[in-house]
Amino acid sequence: MCSLAKVQGYAGGFANGKTSALCIKAIRVGMLYPGANIMLGRATFPKLNSSLRPEFFKWFPPAMKSSFDKKENILVWKNGTTVNFRYVAQQGKQEEQTSSNLLSASYDFIGLDQAEDPEISYKDFLDLMGRLRGSAPLHLEAAHALYEQDGIWDPRLLPNTGPRQFVITANPSRNWIYREIVRPVQMYKSLGVKADNLMVDKEGNPVVELFEGSTYENKDNLPADYIEGLENTYKGQMRQRYLMGEWGAFEGLVYPQFDLTQHVIPHDWVLRHLRNEINSNRRLRFLEGYDHGLVSPSCYLLGFVDGNGRTFIIDGYYAKESTIEQTAQAIRGLRNLYSSFGIPFQDMMYADPAVFRRSSGNSKTVGVTVADLFMNDYGIMMQRGNNDIVNGIAKIQVYLSPSQYITHPVSGNLDAPYLYMSEKCDFAINEMSDYYWKRNPKGEYEDEPQDSNNHAMDTLRYMLTDRPTPAPLIMSDIEDALAQYTKWREIAPAQRGYIPRAVRR
Repeated sequence: MCSLAKVQGYAGGFANGKTSALCIKAIRVGMLYPGANIMLGRATFPKLNSSLRPEFFKWFPPAMKSSFDKKENILVWKNGTTVNFRYVAQQGKQEEQTSSNLLSASYDFIGLDQAEDPEISYKDFLDLMGRLRGSAPLHLEAAHALYEQDGIWDPRLLPNTGPRQFVITANPSRNWIYREIVRPVQMYKSLGVKADNLMVDKEGNPVVELFEGSTYENKDNLPADYIEGLENTYKGQMRQRYLMGEWGAFEGLVYPQFDLTQHVIPHDWVLRHLRNEINSNRRLRFLEGYDHGLVSPSCYLLGFVDGNGRTFIIDGYYAKESTIEQTAQAIRGLRNLYSSFGIPFQDMMYADPAVFRRSSGNSKTVGVTVADLFMNDYGIMMQRGNNDIVNGIAKIQVYLSPSQYITHPVSGNLDAPYLYMSEKCDFAINEMSDYYWKRNPKGEYEDEPQDSNNHAMDTLRYMLTDRPTPAPLIMSDIEDALAQYTKWREIAPAQRGYIPRAVRR
């Protein structure tokens, strides 16, 4: 509520007060900046009118209203402030519902409720940020009065105009909100790393502030049986996501261990680490994997294993309807780029076994294999990768899991995983974040992943074909060994009259 950050995120569990906080914040802005133009939005017209707008009027003092045009969804205050209730998605064919009209004005304050709704995209967020250029003047008397009343927002810190703030509310999701807003902030807080998509000001300081809370933090304002009903309904990861508000809790994920703040690191850091490993003459192993596609994407991944046994995916190629020539040129381009680091590309890459078939499906046509075309025309050698899906997934899960004896390459903390991805490999990161198990007709999960948007996941499985599954380090019980050792003592010669020997007490 008291944040002055340019972008503010209110997130967490169901009914934790996100929408209420957004509405109260908007009302305060309208009081502090008379004549402000405020936009409050939701994904669709029905959601806007059935949730956000009623919630706003629960908190809005009626005495401040000058007029409300229900058809246009515009509220005018007596001090000249205007609140525009808008929706993002196009709804229906009626003239008044064919466009959300989000970009028809400049705004002093924007609030986007439940931004994880599928109708809202990252482009919508960027478009709206471009309209956040209002210049309503600060009313100093109102600012001092509110500050004396509740101590929130010291007038000396408030912008003279605007305030040009963007507030979004959301339940945890794996969509653009997490990738573009939440995850960069979490990386900065946990690792001190500034990802390329971290929003910063001209001094390099983050302009995003996150506020998160579980459903339980608002329990005093909820019906007595509401939380009990959620607890009875949601179990496991669903409870962690919708009650506790955890961003990583998603039921049915093939790789629930995958954490963008731990497994994804800045590309510049990966390159520095690679140079240091090579300059230190550390023993490195370089990895390549390939999954072929015609209409579906072709995928190539390049990585290395450092001297500590940690695997890094550093770059790749991912494109739909890519010809063999286009793919081969992309692979050769990446090889040339990383050859400058001293990487020797001599081994054959592991690829989808299907590229070695001489016929396809029920076709009786027999010809040159895809692998032959890569080899004969472009000198790119391939070998069969691991096509055992469940076995390959099990191995990757171990690579993603923390080990108490592995240090994180950036933070240096123990309990780190064996596998890391450069943020440049966004296609692989997105697939891993949205890779789910299949459900049977009963709604139960099966030991088979969904066969869609999985090309980078298949490629990763191929490239780790001959890599060992990390084994846990078993430490001997040193304390017990020392305890046994202390039970021995040396007998003095004078006591026994012969050469000292060790005896038990």
